[in-house]
Amino acid sequence: MRPIATLLVLWAVLYPLAAQADLASAKDAYMAGNYPGALAELTPLAESGDAEAQYWLGRIHDAGLGVEANPKEAFRWFLGAAEAGHSESQRIVGIYFEEGKGTERNFEEAARWYTLASAQGNDKAMRNLGTLYVAGHGVAADPKKAMELFELSASAGNLKAKRNLAYRYYFGWGTPRDLAKAAALFQEAADDGLDKAEFDLGRIYYRGHGVEPDYQRAARHFENAARAGNGEAQIFLGRILFLGEGQPRNPERAYYWMTIAASQNADLAAVYLRDLRRELDEATREKLDREAAAFTPE
Repeated sequence: MRPIATLLVLWAVLYPLAAQADLASAKDAYMAGNYPGALAELTPLAESGDAEAQYWLGRIHDAGLGVEANPKEAFRWFLGAAEAGHSESQRIVGIYFEEGKGTERNFEEAARWYTLASAQGNDKAMRNLGTLYVAGHGVAADPKKAMELFELSASAGNLKAKRNLAYRYYFGWGTPRDLAKAAALFQEAADDGLDKAEFDLGRIYYRGHGVEPDYQRAARHFENAARAGNGEAQIFLGRILFLGEGQPRNPERAYYWMTIAASQNADLAAVYLRDLRRELDEATREKLDREAAAFTPE
């Protein structure tokens, strides 16, 4: 073999290995919070056409990690990776088109990119595409198609899709109404840690939709969601504690949760806080105000 040909063969073998090593090093830097280091290693790889590097570079510019956030620059890198077939980049490009972020808003393009990512099994893209079919954005509104996509996404373990699917059954959108099935799906999503599903379960048990009414169980679900920062759950929990539904009244805890909720829903919380202030002395209110001010979502 001629020397030049030999060198070309060696380069073809060794370059991908070197690129993989550089990409692994860049990811390590990213995960360690060394964003300038990650940026320095990712940029030449991305410029050479490495789709995975383009994806990670897009994330850096999207979130402004070590650089000023730049949606247009992030979109450029995500688009390059998406065109090379990178599934998650295809989904993100869909989001950019759907939101008009870093590019002109274009629901048709959003649907196209979500479809491409879905075809590769991207469960998040399936859910995103399902929401477009619900709203009729970029595609003809089709409740049954939305249902199919949510089911595919949920079967792949997507918790948000399970919640979407639960709402379809709860309201009978694109499928016969089935409150028991909705409750079971909310339960699955909540069991896997989705705090919004905890709130949904609280309402299910509070109203007795598809299950036997159970204020105590509703309160437990509302508290789980409330501790995660869900403002609606904080209102419901405060109401249960204020009225003593399924348990003794607890004005102090009701005041605590309503005070936290007031930052998200001031008008509704104010109705309860007005009455609670009449029940509690000033020292108690001040103590609870300090505790509420120190609240951080779990």
